[in-house]
Amino acid sequence: MTDASWPLREADFRLTCENGFGDGWNHYAHSMAWFRGRLYVGTTRATMAMNKWVIPRPEMRPWPVECPEDVYDVPRQAEIWEYTPETDTWLRVYQAPLVPGRELKRLVPRYIGFRGITVFQGPQDSAPCLYVSTWAPLQAEPPDILRSEDGREFGSVPRPPWDTVVRSFRTLQVFNGRVHTSPTSSTAVARRTQDSVGSDSTIYACDDLIGGRWQAASAEGFGFRANVTVFEMALFDGHLYAGTVNPVTGLEVWKTRGGDLPYRWTRVLTRGAWRGKLNEVGGSFCEFNGALYLGTGIANGGYHRAANVGPGAAEVIRIWPDDSWELIVGESRLTPDGARYPLSGYAPGFDSLFNGYMWRMAAHAGHLYVGTFNWANMLPYLPTYVWPEDVVAMMYRWGEENLIRRFGGCELWRTRDGILWEPVTRNGFGNKYNWGIRNLVSTPHGLFVGTANPFGPTVAQRIDSHRWQYVHNPRGGCEIWLGQPASPETPA
Repeated sequence: MTDASWPLREADFRLTCENGFGDGWNHYAHSMAWFRGRLYVGTTRATMAMNKWVIPRPEMRPWPVECPEDVYDVPRQAEIWEYTPETDTWLRVYQAPLVPGRELKRLVPRYIGFRGITVFQGPQDSAPCLYVSTWAPLQAEPPDILRSEDGREFGSVPRPPWDTVVRSFRTLQVFNGRVHTSPTSSTAVARRTQDSVGSDSTIYACDDLIGGRWQAASAEGFGFRANVTVFEMALFDGHLYAGTVNPVTGLEVWKTRGGDLPYRWTRVLTRGAWRGKLNEVGGSFCEFNGALYLGTGIANGGYHRAANVGPGAAEVIRIWPDDSWELIVGESRLTPDGARYPLSGYAPGFDSLFNGYMWRMAAHAGHLYVGTFNWANMLPYLPTYVWPEDVVAMMYRWGEENLIRRFGGCELWRTRDGILWEPVTRNGFGNKYNWGIRNLVSTPHGLFVGTANPFGPTVAQRIDSHRWQYVHNPRGGCEIWLGQPASPETPA
């Protein structure tokens, strides 16, 4: 086996950034991109504080992170960081400014998160530029797109033509000379659905982001109202693929060859690949070995309370250019396309109920890597008295601490052929507070892994059966890991 195809093991990863770049409020490494020989990471801040605000409010006692009742008392100015591999150094290159609140008589962050980054060269760009999608709080103006020519100076360009209720968008997907995006949260629905549902499920496209010539690339929801959001996009076999959020019948996947706007689309998967609502979200895509891999999930961590979907664990599905599909990780079932069983032998979530998303995928050095979101660390704070009796019985049989020790922390898996899978880490790289692999980026220097970790700056710890206290958490906040191949002489 050559160096180029040597699989990465947990021991091959080293920590380049911990504790949210030294600030535990940097909860998510929400976006990552390789640009001009450096890695750029956009953060989202204070996600656990925001979750305390949503309706219906999660019933957690105590709240996992110490935070004020007013979310605007939390420092939430999102940041962009730059990593230089040659010097192993990080530099903060952008922090969102404070602006007057629309209704509050106080300053508020212009952006609280950066959910997507891409590299694109439009007709008015003299060279490829970095473009960043933003997340704006309710008291700020709607989100827009940041642009940088050098990775150091950032300015805004016109946003797509959606209304003022849109609060964020995530994917910026380049296809056939255009950038494509779709809103993923809105004021009108955020209070009752958390942040995974937008008020407009249309894909918008633009070939000149400086000029802002945005046009609709799809019908809203592809003509189906139950497709409430277009969540993720990817390129495969000369097509643009899009996955939806559908809390009624399950996710759908659509594809197009492009052309004049709006595009003509073909449906590839429906009804959650015949698993229904338990495959609510088309959350991640990756082309690998001539196929398109899809990671599913349920919004809001595997249990979409507002839509009464879940809890359930996620699947991995493999789609071929002729639109046929195979179940790789998941639940066996009979479908109109024939019987489907997991070719890997793994049940949903790689045999773990706690893996609510297959959150990110990346192809690197001859292997496909899949990272999960894992909610096991929330067990101490959840109202187990409302759970089904069989689940509660399992909890008591296994023991809460034992479950967290065995299943706490996100997971990263790898495969060479899509069938045989091996874990890289099953405990968040030794940090149980890393509840998600939020980003994977393959670079000439190795595979970068960015985590989601909202358990900072302080975390609630149990003193005894009736008392809790908040303590500083040096392992809270996002982390960035770099995987570099071991020597071929080292046994795998």
